[in-house]
Parts: sequence; C-alpha cells; structure tokens
Amino acid sequence: MKKNMEITRGLLFSQRVLLALIDKGMSRQNAYRLVQRNAMKTWEGSKKFINLLKADSEVTAVLSLQELEALFDYDYYLRYVDEVFERLD
Repeated sequence: MKKNMEITRGLLFSQRVLLALIDKGMSRQNAYRLVQRNAMKTWEGSKKFINLLKADSEVTAVLSLQELEALFDYDYYLRYVDEVFERLD
C-alpha cells in the first residue's frame, strides 16, 4: 500500500498542505494557487512534491521546513486502521 501511495511523489498530501497554509492565515485562494503550482510541477515532472514546496519561498514564508515535513507523515492517514479492522471482526 505504501508503494502505491509513493507513486504520487507526495501529491496525496496536497490537501494537508492547503489546510495548513489556510490555518496559518493565508487566504484559501492564495493557498490553492501555491499548492496547485507545485502539484502541477510534480505531476508533470519527476520531483517530489515536498521538495518543490521546500524550495518555494512563498510556502516557506508561512510554513517552516519542520511543519512541512510533519504534513507528509503517512501515519496521519493510517491512524485509524486498527480501529477499522476491529470493527470488521
């Protein structure tokens, strides 16, 4: 499953980045522009989304490198896996 998620080169975290930028006070429109700009570069090229975000001065003016890295944690999406499987028993 992780291998399949990594095929996106980090694009699956785009929503988390968008919401983090908004939470820091950026307008939704501007946050969307920044995320979309970097997501399209990832989609069309071979660079990882997080590396493009780290190199984007508009993004790093709002989110620190540590905050960005924390947003790219697969555990965020897997945090309820055990509970889901318990319900299936």
